[in-house]
Amino acid sequence: MTQNLMTRPLSVLLFVLAFIGLGGSAQAHPHAPVLTDSSSVDSLLLDGKRLLEIGANAGSKDSLRQARALFLQATGGATHRALAHYYVGLADYRLNNQFSDDAEEQREQILDHATKHLKQATSIDEEMADAWALLAGVYGQRMGLNPMKGMLLGSDASSAIERAKELDPDNPRVWIIDGTQDFFTPSLFGGDKERALKKFKKAAQLAQQESIDDPLQPSWGHAESYAWIGVAHLKADRLSEARTAFENALDVNPDYGWVKSVLLPELKERQS
Repeated sequence: MTQNLMTRPLSVLLFVLAFIGLGGSAQAHPHAPVLTDSSSVDSLLLDGKRLLEIGANAGSKDSLRQARALFLQATGGATHRALAHYYVGLADYRLNNQFSDDAEEQREQILDHATKHLKQATSIDEEMADAWALLAGVYGQRMGLNPMKGMLLGSDASSAIERAKELDPDNPRVWIIDGTQDFFTPSLFGGDKERALKKFKKAAQLAQQESIDDPLQPSWGHAESYAWIGVAHLKADRLSEARTAFENALDVNPDYGWVKSVLLPELKERQS
C-alpha cells in the first residue's frame, strides 16, 4: 500500500539541521556517514518527498532546502543512490523557480548543482527516464536564464528528452517537461505553444492512468499537467478553457499554490 507522505512524521529531522543549504556536489556530502541500512535511506527519501511537496505547494524556499538536505544525505546510502541524486536535482529544479529573474547568481548556482546531480543519477542508472527528462528541463531553465547558452545546451536538452521518451513513453513527467521545452522555445527556433498544449494534455491523460506502487518513486505531475494546460490556454486568450484546467489542477491538488496564488488571480485580472 502506498504510504501517505503528507501525514507521515519526520523521522530524520536532525539531518535537516546538519545538511540544510545548497552546499555539496553531485557526490555524497563529504561529512555524511555512509548509510548501510536501506530503511534509513527509505526514510530520508520519504521525508524528503513530503517536504518537497509542501515546499512546492507553498512556494517555500525553506521547505525545499530542507527536502534537498535530506536527499543529499541519502546520496551516501548503499541503496537508491540514483533516486537520491534525482531528488536533489528535483529540489533544485523547484527551488530555482522561487527566485526572481534578477537573482541570476543564485539561480546559476542552483541549476549547476541540479545538472551535476542529474548527470550523476543518469550515470548510476542509465535507464532512469525521470532523470533524463528532468535533466532536459534543467538545461531548459539554464537556457532561459542565459539564452546565449542555447547553442551549447540546446542539443543536450534535445538528446536528454528524446532518451527519456525512448525509455518510458508513458511517463507523464516526461511529457510535461517536453511540453515546457516547446512552450518556452521561441518559434524561430522550433518552439510551438499549441504543440506544447498537446503534450500537456497527453501528460494529464497519462498521469490519470498512472499507478505507482513504490512510494519512493517519482509521482508528481498530475496537477502540474493541468496547470500547464491552463497556462497554454491563458497564453492563447482561451480564458474559459484556462479556468477549467486550473480547476482540474485544484481537484487533484487543492493545496497547489502556483494555481491558487498566481495563475487564478492572473486569470481573474484578465477577465475583469
